[in-house]
Amino acid sequence: MMLLTKKLLAPKPLLLIALLYSCIITALFFVSGQDLPKTKIAGADKIVHIAVYFILVNFWLLYLYVKNNYILPLKWIVTLLISITAYGIIIEILQERFTSSRSADILDVVANLFGALIGVLFFKGLKTKLKP
Repeated sequence: MMLLTKKLLAPKPLLLIALLYSCIITALFFVSGQDLPKTKIAGADKIVHIAVYFILVNFWLLYLYVKNNYILPLKWIVTLLISITAYGIIIEILQERFTSSRSADILDVVANLFGALIGVLFFKGLKTKLKP
């Protein structure tokens, strides 16, 4: 079990996981709104955005942290947050322009940023447990 964990925490598998997750969510953000599951929970869409970006930022932080010998400079975290926020804004614009069933929503961007910020705070607590 320990060997499997060490292999998964190597930089290449982490990069593959982060890239794969990024590609999957990008594709899912362009799925027709009618094809998505319906729920009667108010704000469920925003909760999904928070969760997706929480996971996204943690995959990328984990990769950067392990790749850089378990050191994560603040400027890397800030750069990642800016990049992920820009990604979220671009996705919203592309949804508006290239899909007929989805539209740009500033509250989605806010939820994305909120999820990413929560992810950074979560990772800050987690990273000390990851050091070899």
